Amino acid sequence: MHFKMKGIKILVAVFQLLAIIPLLAQTSGFHYFDHRKLTDIQGQVLSIDLNEVYGKKSAFLMISIQTEDQRLFKVEVCPQWFFATDIAVGMKVWIRGSQLENAAGKLYLIAQEISLHGERVALRDSKGFPLWSRHGAGNESRNGSGGRGKR
Repeated sequence: MHFKMKGIKILVAVFQLLAIIPLLAQTSGFHYFDHRKLTDIQGQVLSIDLNEVYGKKSAFLMISIQTEDQRLFKVEVCPQWFFATDIAVGMKVWIRGSQLENAAGKLYLIAQEISLHGERVALRDSKGFPLWSRHGAGNESRNGSGGRGKR
């Protein structure tokens, strides 16, 4: 019986280690929304891209913004399917988000809300949980496909 319990404990430890390995591989490029690093930027959309930021789950809308003081930001907006508002290169936008700096020293923003032509679109709740996620607080406020995140 003693050997059986010890074998089970070892097996559980091995499975836990195997579960951690993929997470360790992600940490070098991993980033997260930090509500303590909120900032507002305003500027012009330079480019619009779709990237698989978090693996192959969903393509994320990514935009590049140049602010009035000539700073360049790469902005992670949300999954493409969640964003129901038209956006185009050259548009003036206001974005509130969590500011990060990547390894190359470039400015990166994870958007919490975005305003285009006076229409404000909420993307994350006050704690930074994505409104498109079933686990995010505030998920109950979505109004279906036509009102995703709109205020």
